[in-house]
Amino acid sequence: MNNKKFPTTLAILLFSGSLLIVSAVIQNTTHLALTRTKTPGVKLEAPTPVSTENDDLQPQMSPKEIQPINNFIDMAGHETSESKRTTVTPPAAGNLSQTDAVILAATSVRKLYDVDIVKLQMRVILSDTQTSPPWKWAVHFSPYNAKTLEGQGKEFWEYDVLIDPINGMVVNTTAINNALKRTPISASAASTIYKDARWINAAITILTDKQKESRKIATAALINTETNDKHGMVAVQMMLEDGSSYTAEMRYPDQSLRCLTYEPAKVVK
Repeated sequence: MNNKKFPTTLAILLFSGSLLIVSAVIQNTTHLALTRTKTPGVKLEAPTPVSTENDDLQPQMSPKEIQPINNFIDMAGHETSESKRTTVTPPAAGNLSQTDAVILAATSVRKLYDVDIVKLQMRVILSDTQTSPPWKWAVHFSPYNAKTLEGQGKEFWEYDVLIDPINGMVVNTTAINNALKRTPISASAASTIYKDARWINAAITILTDKQKESRKIATAALINTETNDKHGMVAVQMMLEDGSSYTAEMRYPDQSLRCLTYEPAKVVK
């Protein structure tokens, strides 16, 4: 994850093998409330229901996938006098717990990209995204040896997930591979893409077959074509009948999914 995307006021929980590092990075204490915690978390069982507006987003994790999270909870509970833990809880962070956010994020990455998250390390951040609501759970998955691979110039994948802490909806899931070279879309290629239904069909397939979205799609169309052409991306926005929408951004020319973004229907006050 590009560190520039995150504000300087963060609560970071880093899973790294058997080592748990809990750090509170605080540069603007007026926006954060600090609380001490001395009790271990509650163990997880598969599956664990999470309140969402769509049953398809309910996490279905195997015991093997949940075990690393339980290991984290066990370690967090063994607090000693030499090492005290501090958690940072931003105001109005919502009702979705960190553990539930991790499960939702892992489920989203697995179903969209067929990735075994047990083999990846995880970083969880409650981040101020400057959107409404402002705070989002941000979960980042990467190989344990990502720094080594990067230093060796080798290719590897990372995954970012943003989750609304109020309603538990996954609002963005992105696959990152910094070694991939983007292929800008020429004017002639763009003209062909605009007339080619295969891109829209590919986006719809991602939504129905991978995301398992069962709500009816009202319209589907290419968006932000001028900007995306320069970056070698094709974005398809799919509006649902209830007013919510998904945008699937796919890489050119192989149609692989870069990210899937969800926007709930706007509530008229």
